[in-house]
Amino acid sequence: MYYKEIYTEEEYYYFDKNKLTLKFISKYYRYSKPSDINGIVSYDKDINILLSDTKEQTDFNIGFSYKRDIKNSGFNLKINPEKEVIIVSSDERGIVNGYKTFIKQIKKTEDGIYIPYIEINHEPSLKLSGVIEGFYGKPWTLESRLDCIKFIGQNYMNTYMYAPKNDIYHRDKWRDLYPENKILEFKEILKECGKYHVDFYYMISPGKDFKFNMKDDYINLKSKLKQLVDIGVSKFGVLLDDIDYFKGSGYKHAELVNDVYYFLKYNLEQFNLVMCPTEYDIDYDTPYLKSLGENLLPDIKILWTGNETLSHRITKDSFNRISSILNHEIIIWDNVPVNDFKGDKELLFIAPYENRSPHLCENNLEGIVLNPMDIWEASKFTLASFSQYAFNADSFRGKDDFKKAISSIVSKHYVDDFYVFSQYFRNSRVSNSLPFNLIHMLNKNDIDGIDNELNKLFNATKNIKNSKERKLLKSIMPWIVQIEKEKILWESFKEGNLDIVKEEVKLLEKSKYKTSANIVVKILKKILNIKEK
Repeated sequence: MYYKEIYTEEEYYYFDKNKLTLKFISKYYRYSKPSDINGIVSYDKDINILLSDTKEQTDFNIGFSYKRDIKNSGFNLKINPEKEVIIVSSDERGIVNGYKTFIKQIKKTEDGIYIPYIEINHEPSLKLSGVIEGFYGKPWTLESRLDCIKFIGQNYMNTYMYAPKNDIYHRDKWRDLYPENKILEFKEILKECGKYHVDFYYMISPGKDFKFNMKDDYINLKSKLKQLVDIGVSKFGVLLDDIDYFKGSGYKHAELVNDVYYFLKYNLEQFNLVMCPTEYDIDYDTPYLKSLGENLLPDIKILWTGNETLSHRITKDSFNRISSILNHEIIIWDNVPVNDFKGDKELLFIAPYENRSPHLCENNLEGIVLNPMDIWEASKFTLASFSQYAFNADSFRGKDDFKKAISSIVSKHYVDDFYVFSQYFRNSRVSNSLPFNLIHMLNKNDIDGIDNELNKLFNATKNIKNSKERKLLKSIMPWIVQIEKEKILWESFKEGNLDIVKEEVKLLEKSKYKTSANIVVKILKKILNIKEK
């Protein structure tokens, strides 16, 4: 992560030991002991924090302090010559962010521990950042959701929105209350969110068949939300995307969401409400957006995907246009790395976050949430890259820093292999499916060059298959098998078995799984003049 301000003299404390002991002294009066803050002692097993009345000899004093003008759960961290670690923030999440940053400063060696004199001041670029589980297809398991929440919290993000299109109680049977087993799952999710300082949003999608002229449907909707309120949910969303229009729908949609707002206000002291309009993917004015923006209560945030459903890019100008049209705070629902669109299910996207302006973080932007693939483990790569943007958009270098994102997911021995692998699984909705060097080789029919590059891919895939990244490996195995088939096909081509190659190319094109690069099929079809049918 890049911090906005760092001051250091490259001087270090040295401790001839492998575990540090800290004395906790708080100036943040809510916290009398470190365990008052969820997770504050869980980020490093080699640190022991004792209370201020301890008689034991300690290595450092650590204290938390309050400063109200620090934004977006930012922090000031100072490790000073008096052997003090001071973390200042305006909220609990900021204290935890500062503590995680302190842990990252510790240099562990075989001989002992080094800690620098250092001061870091940082405010994340985004107030709200994280994930919206909003794809079509098989929803995640509870295990994946809990791991996602942990991943969000550990990577300085703060939001998980529950909105799986194929949860029947979320969309098709939105009137029906959740059964007890699902309520127990939500309770577990809420507990995990509390542990990692992640805000949980329950989203409901009633628009397919909501009867705006029937009082019972308003009652049904509020009864459903009350079920979630009763277990501790305080952040909600009403999704009206991917539904049919009707006359006056902008006004009626505003009226419905406003009714939910007043219901939440009656039942909760503090709450948040967001909504997704039917026109969520444009940046020009329409009668629908005019009516919605004018009639929606000002505290309600609006979700927007950019000027396309799957936006190739999201610019400052585009955001400013939609912001001025809606005149509400906006949360960008960014449809990456999701692969549920027509023709994308056969693809896997392992790519950096890119083509999003760093200036989006200005004006009325409340935050950004990414819509992942139904394959959670593989979605981590783009999300890890995005976390760098959310933390400091001004210094974000998506492609250049992608290895750094990869290294937060897999062990260091496989970072280079996954980087090579990722070049063949680029997000074709955001960038070209081929890197420039392969485009150039393909245009020139440079067989030797392509052979050299493919051997790098085949070797990287072999290494990945032998790695210990078991959950990730299981989730991407169909695409690994596809690459192995491409390797066999390529070797047959090099051996001159052209009749076999022509038939195998046709079979490979019908495969359920493909690389977005699809380089072997592309080059062989071109060389062998295999026509499309």
